[in-house]
Amino acid sequence: MDITDHTPDSGRERLTLNNEAIQSLRETRKWTTFFGILGILMVVILLITSLILAFVLPLINETAETPVNPVFFSAIYLLLGGIYILPIIYLMRFGSLIRKAFMESSDQLVGLALKNLALHFRTVGIITIVMIGLYILFIIAMVIFGMGMFTGDVFKV
Repeated sequence: MDITDHTPDSGRERLTLNNEAIQSLRETRKWTTFFGILGILMVVILLITSLILAFVLPLINETAETPVNPVFFSAIYLLLGGIYILPIIYLMRFGSLIRKAFMESSDQLVGLALKNLALHFRTVGIITIVMIGLYILFIIAMVIFGMGMFTGDVFKV
């Protein structure tokens, strides 16, 4: 299968995939479909958890005073589900496009499928960087809060 190289500086016009590359892409499609389905299940679980936190938990804890409203946690789960769905969409698109590309022997579909795979990893990378940053900020906040607890009357005898 040939793939056109659209970069203007490229000395080559065509890139040919050998059987090993095609077989690797077929196996990758199976795994990306598997992880896409798992991702969809995780998003559904997040959404169900969000609904439970928003509607069921307040009914169960009518008498108990909680420091944080369960709807706040529901919104967080809803936000996480919304963020997580985007890379899953890219992953599922890769699987369906690469399957279609092999059935039709289409270079353009292979390129579009690989673009979706790249978008999946870019999105996951950005989410990972943001989460690492949030963890670092959370750790710094906990250290500052922890030091603030010991500056009071704790050490006075």
